[in-house]
Amino acid sequence: MSIDFLEILSRLHDSSAEFVIVGGVAASMHGSSRVTFDLDIVPSLTPDSWTAVVDLLWSMGARPRIPEALERIRDLHQVRIWQREKGMLALNFRTPDGSTEVDLLVGESAQFEGLRERAIKVTVNQRIFFVASIDDLIDMKQRAGRPQDLLDIAQLQDIKKRAAE
Repeated sequence: MSIDFLEILSRLHDSSAEFVIVGGVAASMHGSSRVTFDLDIVPSLTPDSWTAVVDLLWSMGARPRIPEALERIRDLHQVRIWQREKGMLALNFRTPDGSTEVDLLVGESAQFEGLRERAIKVTVNQRIFFVASIDDLIDMKQRAGRPQDLLDIAQLQDIKKRAAE
């Protein structure tokens, strides 16, 4: 069963989870031609929001790549231990058929409030989504420094330049 990004985002929104859309999906929402195969979000690490995100993904059949039980994934204290001791930057969930991946970028969650304040608001199907600003996307991609990120940065800078004209 294939689950699309909009369905996941809509269900996250309806569950009252707090998150900011980042990565390739956010770049596309700003006008990038980038094709992406995963959904990257920065979740709020408040207990209610974190639990809502994890429970929603779990209810959709998605499971984390790390072999851990639901109770440990839901445990924010445990997530912070993984961040500190193992350098966890993201918790990756995958649907059973492998068609959809969702990366919870917990390494960026310390900046959640600022990301959300600077985010643009995009309305889709009568739901308002927070999408990381172009400047925040560029910053995140510069820090990641992968070849695809460098291409994305150039495209995002061009979009920003055209918007300013």
